[in-house]
Amino acid sequence: MNTEDNKELKLLRSKVKYLEDRMKVMTMSIGSINNILGRFQMTENRDMGQGFKDIEQQLHDKGLAVVGKDIDHELI
Repeated sequence: MNTEDNKELKLLRSKVKYLEDRMKVMTMSIGSINNILGRFQMTENRDMGQGFKDIEQQLHDKGLAVVGKDIDHELI
């Protein structure tokens, strides 16, 4: 019984260690995402003062016509 208990204990310890590692990686990833979003907000406020500038408005400002109103724009 003693060896089975040790095996189970080692398995549980390795699972905990793995989960702790994943939590550290996730924490760093969330921090990076937070920094990136902060940069976007700073550049966003410089251009318009508030919100993203509309793509159609940018084309209109440059003197370009927008062909078709059903064009979908995707934010990346």
